[in-house]
Amino acid sequence: MTHAVEGADDARRPRQPLAVVAVAVLVIAVVIAAVVLVVDRNTPAAEAVPATVPVPIRVAHVPHGTAIGVVVTLGDGEGSEWDEAAQGALVAERRLTLGGTDVRIVTRNDGGSAGGGAEAVEALVAEGVAGIVVASSGAHISGALEAASDAGVPVVLPYAPNGSDSWSTAPSTASTSAAMERALRGARSPLLVDLGGGAPSGLPVAHVLTADGADDAALAATVAERTGAVSAEGAPPAGDDQTGSPAPADSDAVVVSGPAARQGAFVAALQSADVTVPVVLTPQATSPAFATALTDAHGSLSGTFVSAGVATDDASALTSDGQGRAMSAFLGGVRVLADDADARNLTADQPFSAVAWAADSRSHDAVVALVRAVGAARSDDPAAVSDALATLRLDAGDGIAGPALDFHRQQALRADATVLAASAQQLGLRPTSTAGAAASLVWFRDSTAR
Repeated sequence: MTHAVEGADDARRPRQPLAVVAVAVLVIAVVIAAVVLVVDRNTPAAEAVPATVPVPIRVAHVPHGTAIGVVVTLGDGEGSEWDEAAQGALVAERRLTLGGTDVRIVTRNDGGSAGGGAEAVEALVAEGVAGIVVASSGAHISGALEAASDAGVPVVLPYAPNGSDSWSTAPSTASTSAAMERALRGARSPLLVDLGGGAPSGLPVAHVLTADGADDAALAATVAERTGAVSAEGAPPAGDDQTGSPAPADSDAVVVSGPAARQGAFVAALQSADVTVPVVLTPQATSPAFATALTDAHGSLSGTFVSAGVATDDASALTSDGQGRAMSAFLGGVRVLADDADARNLTADQPFSAVAWAADSRSHDAVVALVRAVGAARSDDPAAVSDALATLRLDAGDGIAGPALDFHRQQALRADATVLAASAQQLGLRPTSTAGAAASLVWFRDSTAR
């Protein structure tokens, strides 16, 4: 809260220089804090701006009991890294309920397969959903997208590029590749380590090393040799998987591509192998599963982690702009829901408080967008909702916590991906009692990357 001093009389005017000095000191302190945030990428200041955007979200003309479907991938299949992040959908449901908008979330598991995705969508259509959030990624989501298209139900993808007849609120493939290239900071000979994610589209790499069943320790040792972290003398030479010939130190950066859990475990192995060249991770690493896998493999969260994406994490709440206030409101919603002893997670097998550390603003914003479309259509009929969604432009004033969205195009996120860095410092903006919070990272825009 900002406090103003009013009614000072003339007798106190001689003390005004002291006030000027105080203001000057305050300005200097703010500047120093900003510099520290830029220079020390792993320790962003942990003080959120006031949540002047209210936690409740009000949307008029939404029919009572409107249902929004959420497709998640449980287990360890493709796209499963987002199942905990998808809990942000429940935060949207609660914020809408607090605003007097009666909606319910219906969840189905696609099992990490195209067939499972089609079955999940068919079940949601039978439940009468107005729209669906596919909170997964990878080639297998094609099954869900095709089934939704056949049923005429609008789909929003918070974690994957858009497909036919769907809208994506994730960065475009082209801007993600461009941000990853900037993250390499001029490296001339990057080595791609493919853990199952393939080569990032449009990203130039000089060498490719495929996991091919090798354990992480052996693969990391090869990377250490290829990057000059250790000498290959006295050990079998690492092979170039394209030529089979010996590969001396020939790489000045590493790109890691694959599922978040594989990346986390492999980065732990790179840390043990003392690899010191820049390591750039594909966007799957921005999911909660990366940090969990890293700590499970006895890696350190205090390392340097770089990826690509947009500012959708808790660190956005530290800024004083509209998005900062909107993120503060989202985090307020997380705390409200975590404080409800009866609140459960998407699959109703855990209390929400156990997953509150991972609930993500991207899944939250996808739900808010679909409910805004229901309100604009004044109907929960999927065809009407789809038509209305195609007319919407949303920003912080509409209840979303991330960057502005324009659904006039299927690539609804208009912002380009930027270089992201991660910090293990807990910002104190979420409930502190949740089990996974100790193994989490906060991703924020790396302003030092150009």
